[in-house]
This record gives sequence, C-alpha cells and structure tokens, in this order.
Amino acid sequence: MKTLQDQFHACLYFSSSALARVLDRSAKELFGAVELSPTQGYILMAARKASGITVGDLAHVLVLDQSTVTKTLEKMELKGLVQREVFGRSVRIFLTQAGERREADAKAAWKKLRTTYEPLVGQADVVALTEALEKAKRPLLV
Repeated sequence: MKTLQDQFHACLYFSSSALARVLDRSAKELFGAVELSPTQGYILMAARKASGITVGDLAHVLVLDQSTVTKTLEKMELKGLVQREVFGRSVRIFLTQAGERREADAKAAWKKLRTTYEPLVGQADVVALTEALEKAKRPLLV
C-alpha cells in the first residue's frame, strides 16, 4: 500500500514544486550574497545578452507576469542597475554601467547554484531533467 508521501511524490506538480522550493532557497542565498534576488540576476543576464529587450519579451523568457517584471525593474532602476526607455508602445531595458558590473556577480551566483546541485543529481541527470521539464511546460505556456 502506498503511503500518502509516496502518492504525493508520484505527482509531477508536487515533486516539481518541492524541487523548486529547495532550489529557490539555494538561489536566494547565493544571489542574496551579491545583493540581488534571483529574478534580478536573471534580468541582468537577459538584458546583457539581449540589450534593449522589451518588458514583454523579458516576461516571456523568464516565464513571469509582466507586472512582476515591471515591479522588479522599478527596484532595479532605483538601484541604478537598469534604465527603461519607451519606444512607441513598448518599453525596452538597457543595463547601466553599474548593471554591467553586477551582471558578472549574477553570472557567478548562477554558476555557484549549478555547482551546488549538479554533484548531487549528476550532470547527465540535470540535463535530462531540464530537457524533460522544458518539454512538459511548452504546451502549458500556450
């Protein structure tokens, strides 16, 4: 007979949410060490890679609501990390010089995060799990 815990752990939603919570704690600790939230770190990395990215595209890439991205950008703008520029009906994001410097900190935190879970899970399983999660979420995002 399956225990209640076994039943929950066999559920994709439960297991992926539990994993997300564990990873989130590590990410908050590592990004927090460089005075960024994980979301701020990913925004810095995205804006560095795609200078002038729109808020809408950034929300799509990060799988976040536009309002969440906008609120985070407001905080980042106050810290002098990004600047927002209106182009017609869209708002584009650019890193400031301070944002450029902090993007390196974000990348280092991201790399440290991976080095915390990869030895526990195994590199091949990390790749397989990531690919499986991407495949599973694609149709849900439409």
